[in-house]
Amino acid sequence: MAKHNKIERMMSAEELPDFLRKMASAIENGATDENAYLASIEGFEKLKMGIRNENGQTVIKIKAKPSKEIPATHLSETEVDEPAETPGLKYTHLKKRMKKSFKIIFKALHTGNLPPKEAVQEFIDDSHLMVTYTDQGYGDEFYDEYIAGCDAFQKAFDEGDVEKAHAACDELNHIKTQCHAKYD
Repeated sequence: MAKHNKIERMMSAEELPDFLRKMASAIENGATDENAYLASIEGFEKLKMGIRNENGQTVIKIKAKPSKEIPATHLSETEVDEPAETPGLKYTHLKKRMKKSFKIIFKALHTGNLPPKEAVQEFIDDSHLMVTYTDQGYGDEFYDEYIAGCDAFQKAFDEGDVEKAHAACDELNHIKTQCHAKYD
């Protein structure tokens, strides 16, 4: 898989708004046969775009970093007791993914909004997976308190209570900070 997908197009200034509409549609609904080249930006993790006028032409350059998302694992009660890493998902990758989803949650709540359901679900699933990695030896004594905090956050989110979700998020951040201060 390529690190980045690139698109470079030249067009008149009048064609630019139509191109941007097609691009937005491809991101939202997928590329059409007519605009198959826009499929390279579907499901991006990062998108950079530059537009400039050059010699009477509008030049648009797009660089899309494809998402390399690993689906979150949904665990049953019996799986929680099994240590060891999920095949294909290293502990460090799990922690990086958790950092990204928590950042989305944290920012949304600190601006007075509920975070996207997908980010919450990924974070909660990953949190439950993280505490099964008991062979890592980092922070195991914080896991019970952390999962209780996750449950309180999930409950507040499910109820649509921004204030309680915010407080629970801050508590999770506090637990994480204590753990990381001890083990980082």
